[in-house]
Amino acid sequence: MKILMQSRINLFTSSGGDTIQLLKTKEYLEKRGISVDVSVELEPDLTDYDLVHLFNLTRVQETYIQIMNAKKQNKPIILSTVYWPSHEFEKIGQTGIRGLISSLLSVNQIESLKAIYKYVFKNERNKGTRYLMTHSFNAMQREILKASDWFLPNSRLEMEQIEQVLNFKTEKYTVVPNAIDKEKVLSALEEDVTEFDEFRDYILCVGRIETRKNQENLIRALEGTDYKVLFVGKVAPSHQGYGTNVMRKIEENPNYKYIDSISNDMLYQLYKKCKMHVLVSWFETPGLVSLEAASMGCNVVVSDRGTTKDYFKDYAFYCAPNDIESIREAIEKAYAYQYKTEFREYILENYTWEKTAEKTLEGYQKVLGKYNI
Repeated sequence: MKILMQSRINLFTSSGGDTIQLLKTKEYLEKRGISVDVSVELEPDLTDYDLVHLFNLTRVQETYIQIMNAKKQNKPIILSTVYWPSHEFEKIGQTGIRGLISSLLSVNQIESLKAIYKYVFKNERNKGTRYLMTHSFNAMQREILKASDWFLPNSRLEMEQIEQVLNFKTEKYTVVPNAIDKEKVLSALEEDVTEFDEFRDYILCVGRIETRKNQENLIRALEGTDYKVLFVGKVAPSHQGYGTNVMRKIEENPNYKYIDSISNDMLYQLYKKCKMHVLVSWFETPGLVSLEAASMGCNVVVSDRGTTKDYFKDYAFYCAPNDIESIREAIEKAYAYQYKTEFREYILENYTWEKTAEKTLEGYQKVLGKYNI
C-alpha cells in the first residue's frame, strides 16, 4: 500500500496542529509498514500511489485543486477534515480593520477577499488562490466533500458541523483522534530537568499569538490578579497588529513572561513545571497543546467552542472565549483544583498516535476495498 498525503502549500513554512497531525500520522503508519509520501504540490502525478489522503476542509484553495487532480487521475480519496466553522470568529473575534470588514461581509466574501490579499501581498499566486478569488468558499467546500470517498474527522462533532453548516450528510467516516506521543510523555515524566524551575506553578499559554488564539481576552480576564503567566509562541505573520498589542501588555506586566519558541522536548518539561495550561481560542479541534499539557500534569482551561468537550469530557475547565468573566472563573477553579492522575491515564488510553494510525488504516481499508485495491 502506497499513500500520498497532501496539504496546504505553507504546511511547513507556517506549521500548525495540522502539520503535526500529518507528520505523526505518517510516522506511525510507516511503523505499521505502510509507505507514505507527503506533497504540497497542487497537481502532482499520482501514478505510483494507491490512495490520496488530503488534509483540511478549512483552507480550501489547495485542497480543491488537489482533490480535482486526484479525481481526474481516478485515485481513491480520503479527507481528514480538520474542520470547524469560522463564522462566529470572523464576526466577533477579529479585531481592528479586519474585524470591521468581517462584520460587514459574508463568509464567502471574506474568504474571497483573503484570497486576493494572499495573491497580491503574500505571493500565493497559484491556481487555487486564483480560483477562490472568484468562486464561493462554501461551494468549494461542498465540492471537496462530494469528491471524497471517506472522511477522517478528529471528532463526531466535526461531521455534525459539516452537516449543519454545509448541508452535507454522510455515514462514510471514521473518527480519528488527535493525539500525543505516549513514549515522549512517559520519558519526560521520568526526566528531572531544572531549567524551568522558575516557572513552577505558573499559568502556561502555548500558541501562535493571533486573534483566533485569543490571548488578548486572556490578558483582560487576568487584569487585577496576581497570577504569574508564561506565554509561549511567535506572533503570527498575518497578525502583526494584534501581536504588537499583546506583546506590549505582556511586557508591561511584571507577572508575565514570554518565550517565542521552544523545542517540543523542552516544552514537555515546561508543562511539567507549570500549574495549568490555558487556551481560550475561538475554536480548537481540540488543541494539541492542551492534550500535551494535560498528559504532563497540568489542569487545563479550554474554550467551549470546537471539539474540546468531545475530548476532555469533565476533566477540563471550560470558558466562553468572548466572556471575560467566564475565562476568569475557569482559571480560578482550575488553579485551585488538585490535578488527578486519572486525567493522564484517560488521555494515554484514548489519544495516542498509535490509535490515530490504527483508525486511519481502518479508513484506508474501507476505501481500498471499495476500489478492489
